[in-house]
Amino acid sequence: MAAETVDKATLDKQAVNVLNHSMWSKKQYYILLGALLVQSFIYAFETNLMYGVIGHVTAIFTSTSLTAILPTILQILSASLVPFYSKFADVIGRPGALTIAMTFYVTGYIIQGTSNGFTQFSVGQAFYSIGVPGFMVLTQVLVVDLTTLQNRGIIFALWSMSSGLHIWTTQALIKPFTTEGNWRHAYVIISVLAALGGVIVLIPLWFLHRKNKKDQVTPPSRSLAWFLHEFDSIGAILLTAALSLLLFPLILAGSYDDNWRNPTIIGCLCAGVVALALLVIWEIKFTNRPFMPMRIWTQRTCFGGLMGNLITTIQASINWMYFTIYLVVSRNVDFAGALLLERGYQMAYLVVALITGILMKKYNTSRPFVWIGIALCCIGTGLMIPARHPDSSDFFVVISQTIVGIGGGMSSNAALVSVTGVVHRRDYAIVIGANQLLGSVGAAIAAATAGGIWTQLLPKRLAIHVTGEYDINQAINDPYYVQTLPEPIRSQVVAAYSDSQLVLSIIACSLVVLAGLCTLFMEHVDLTLTQEEQDAKFGGAVDAHDVPIPVVEDVDEKLEIKN
Repeated sequence: MAAETVDKATLDKQAVNVLNHSMWSKKQYYILLGALLVQSFIYAFETNLMYGVIGHVTAIFTSTSLTAILPTILQILSASLVPFYSKFADVIGRPGALTIAMTFYVTGYIIQGTSNGFTQFSVGQAFYSIGVPGFMVLTQVLVVDLTTLQNRGIIFALWSMSSGLHIWTTQALIKPFTTEGNWRHAYVIISVLAALGGVIVLIPLWFLHRKNKKDQVTPPSRSLAWFLHEFDSIGAILLTAALSLLLFPLILAGSYDDNWRNPTIIGCLCAGVVALALLVIWEIKFTNRPFMPMRIWTQRTCFGGLMGNLITTIQASINWMYFTIYLVVSRNVDFAGALLLERGYQMAYLVVALITGILMKKYNTSRPFVWIGIALCCIGTGLMIPARHPDSSDFFVVISQTIVGIGGGMSSNAALVSVTGVVHRRDYAIVIGANQLLGSVGAAIAAATAGGIWTQLLPKRLAIHVTGEYDINQAINDPYYVQTLPEPIRSQVVAAYSDSQLVLSIIACSLVVLAGLCTLFMEHVDLTLTQEEQDAKFGGAVDAHDVPIPVVEDVDEKLEIKN
């Protein structure tokens, strides 16, 4: 028996794990799409409520040294699992992968809500961190599976918009749930809502997935070796090692007295670079089931869009890392007041993302909106430099952030539509996973960069500006302490904070320019293409070893023809 190269139409028929909504009725299609949007609404509510009460809960359970290290472990765990879920979605199907993610996700909430100590609460957070990256990746993959290129930007924006709405709706609930003993009631609500959201999506998803499979080639039984090959087990080990060894030092470097000069930090980084190099070699040379195929990175639009989003994530995270603390110090407000000054960015981001989706549908193009968004980000970030001055008005602070929010919402939505518009449908999960993974890595890089600059620069600026007596450790770590200092010492401390924040803003502005250069690689994407036309245009990379179910020659039939 021998396997032969299969044409693209046969490959599409055999791709049983990619949802094909052309086989459904309009009613079935809209039921699943509506369920996805309802689930995103529920998710945004319970997530905002959870983040509102979790600080109170962790304050109760601060009897262990794990408190400082746990968030780092969970961040690395979440980043490492993103490509795994992309693989799950392609190998076992969207509903199976989402069921696994939702099971961990809901179980994590239940464990946290029934915790009697920090250890049990940490286990619950670990379960949550295993499930939540799968949920985030797979719901976006479902959006891509279910939408045409023309409507994709609109649905992406609608899926994200609930998070902005529930910032306000959950505020009234946080105080009652953070009184003594009531935090468990919050977790009851959160767990029930998370389970309800999962059921709302999974029931129609399983039904329609099975409907698709009835008309597809049924795969044969698979061995353990086949699954290990499909999941690229060696690549998975190298990827987990590389991310862990690189992200741990980036996140934790600031907690060491000698920072980047610490031998442990340097050793981990060097080992991480080696693991990353081995991963690249393995993925290119030794496997035909890579986590991140080279065809993604050699595609101009994919490369430009993904790298542009990575760099804008880094610049935004650097710019906002210490901004809330800076506002508390310089504006003499509490954290609630500082957060209100920051809301302009998030609200503008969400609203403009939806407007951009509508405009992309009207003009059937996405690339101009990427460039316009990047330009607005550059202008807004540039305005943030003088807006960070302690004497600038609150209006100037809000308007500069709003401009960046407008640019960010426009460019990120258009870039995501672009990168999913230049690949075969078999690569949808891969490009969405790559975007999520780069976002996690970018946040870690930004945290390390901003932390290193802030912790090194602020003490030096304090030494230059402040002439009176004060506690430098409290001045660095407690913004409310700064508010109690007498004049002119308080103004001098504020000036030191302003200098440090200014440096972060200048770096962020430079990074926006670099992101813009990356997006110049992007090509025009015709949003009028149907999924079938897109597959025909971008399916040229298909070859024999990419086929999940080889076509086998019928030896008996060939003998009969010869006779």
